[in-house]
Amino acid sequence: MSQRMLAEQSGLSMRTLREIEQDRVLRPRAVSLQRLAEVLNEPQLRTHAHIGGSLLTFSPDETSEFGIRLLGPFAALRGSVELDIGTPQQRHLLALLALNANQAVQRDEIVDVLWGEEPPYSFQQLVHTHVSRLRGFLDRHRSAALGAPSIIRRSEGYQLCIDQDQVDLLQFQELSAAAALARQHGDVPSEHRTLSRAVQMYTGELLEGFGERLRAHPSVADYYRMHLSATLRLADLAICAGQYDEAIPWLRQVQRGHPLHEGLHSRLMVALAASGQQVAALAVYTKLESTLRKEFGIEPSAELRAAHLSVLGQGASSWPPGPAARLTQRQVSASPSLLPRDPEDFVGRSEHHPVLSRLTKSRATSPLGLASVVSLYGPTAAGKSVLAIRTAHASRPHFPDGQLYVDLRGHTPEPLSAQAALSHFLQALSVAEKDVPRTLSGCVALYRSLLADRRTLIVLDNVTDEEHARPLLPGGFNSAVLLTSREPLAALEDARHFRIPSFTTEQARELLARITGQHRTAAEPAAADEIVELCEALPLAVRIVGLRLAMRPHWTLSHMAQRLRDEDHRLDALSQGALAVRPRLEGSFAALTPGDRRALHDLARAVDGGFSTAMAMAALNCSAQRADSLLERLTDQQVIEPTDARDGTYDFAPLIRLHAMEPQP
Repeated sequence: MSQRMLAEQSGLSMRTLREIEQDRVLRPRAVSLQRLAEVLNEPQLRTHAHIGGSLLTFSPDETSEFGIRLLGPFAALRGSVELDIGTPQQRHLLALLALNANQAVQRDEIVDVLWGEEPPYSFQQLVHTHVSRLRGFLDRHRSAALGAPSIIRRSEGYQLCIDQDQVDLLQFQELSAAAALARQHGDVPSEHRTLSRAVQMYTGELLEGFGERLRAHPSVADYYRMHLSATLRLADLAICAGQYDEAIPWLRQVQRGHPLHEGLHSRLMVALAASGQQVAALAVYTKLESTLRKEFGIEPSAELRAAHLSVLGQGASSWPPGPAARLTQRQVSASPSLLPRDPEDFVGRSEHHPVLSRLTKSRATSPLGLASVVSLYGPTAAGKSVLAIRTAHASRPHFPDGQLYVDLRGHTPEPLSAQAALSHFLQALSVAEKDVPRTLSGCVALYRSLLADRRTLIVLDNVTDEEHARPLLPGGFNSAVLLTSREPLAALEDARHFRIPSFTTEQARELLARITGQHRTAAEPAAADEIVELCEALPLAVRIVGLRLAMRPHWTLSHMAQRLRDEDHRLDALSQGALAVRPRLEGSFAALTPGDRRALHDLARAVDGGFSTAMAMAALNCSAQRADSLLERLTDQQVIEPTDARDGTYDFAPLIRLHAMEPQP
């Protein structure tokens, strides 16, 4: 075994290993010798490690139960005795498996947590070695009552099989579920007692002492949200019962990890003021209000302002404000699922995984403590809505409190207003129609109050611009927003933007085969390729052609391709029932000024396919500055797209050129 491999498997640095080998260390740490003994399988070296006296060895009572602590400094315990798990890699691996106890953890996740983006060459063997040693460690601590936890192989990963009484995080989950059940049945005293037991299990930060790679795991974000939700609910119950002194320490505990969470600070202010600490409550407001204004340029939320007014009134009776007060006194138990049907013929896209990860992983959380916002933009009919719906369905387990969806009909003659969308959402959240506020600001305040502590996904389809979307963004950090728009919403605070291009040729061919039938495209591959080319791989166009062929089994693909070859009537052929390409393309043109629309018409008739800035200047008989400005505006509107930023070449978005060539109104 090489020195480097020995160092990797023992968790020692190369320098430490060389110093021990060359006898330059008078009294090597016993734990280092023990790790070397385990790797080299040298009993004599293990004996020497214990004789050295620096390793504290315990002989726990055999009747003591084995357990794993995650809610605080990580430890494997036998009764009250902390056990030596082994190398840092073994500690990280056991923590990761315990974090996902009784669930499979993929090998890629393990490699990412142990080594990040630069794993050693022998990482596969190292993972196997660390798993083997953990199996031996767990077997040595078999419990008479509960048996030994075990690590089993699951597909491309590993699973820690362990009783829920042996992991504090599983016990916390069980108590949280019991509290939710008590709340569902209206048993407030039982809910209060159970939540108190759950929150008291936290002895520090989750996975305290570990680095960012493990703490950034999506499961960690889920438990952070669960802990915060439990604490906020417990505080609500304590405040309603007049037990303000009980609420304060729990709120203080989570305040350190959520310095900008307005709902948390609102509760803390009310509890402090009601317990006679009005100056401290005002100090909480002053500090947060100053930070929000000076560092982020935003106003305090309605909930925070209401709590401030309540403090000034020296009581908690006026908080929470307005309709939210009436609704928080009864359980809003609805978990609406408004998502449209998940398309069965969905064709995989490379953007799917990063969008899903952004929605569900902890790194998606906003630094402001606001909901994660993911924006999909791109050319008309490129498949943004289909991708959003598929991603929303895939992320449902991360948002157990519901999934809200609305088509805002942006860039149509009758877009849906934000207030109408909010009214729709509020009623889905069990707000009676008579209780829905009559003003936009009232709807926003109630909507954000209801979602403050809920883990809900909001899908906003076909957004016109930032102002269209902003009132529909929740105020808490538990929820997430997935929206689609034609152009990037660059002014939307803390949003992550993903451009969704049209299909590749292979993706378009796959969609055509799924709708039309694999046997038909296999029988006429050349005609299938021609159809895809004539549709310019635009997903909506390919879908319409596929549906037309599916409805007409007597048509050949060659016949359909022949009908599409005529440029003057191609857009007419791309229509089936309520689906049509031309109205969607017209929506892209609606946002253009009359001058830009005329320029696009002239450019489409002058060039065939890709073009340069110089060609645009010649076609429009204009200066370079005017051509550059025009092309930039058309790019922002997603009707043309750069093909090479270095030499300033462009191409029309799919089928845009055909529509632009048609006579102008």
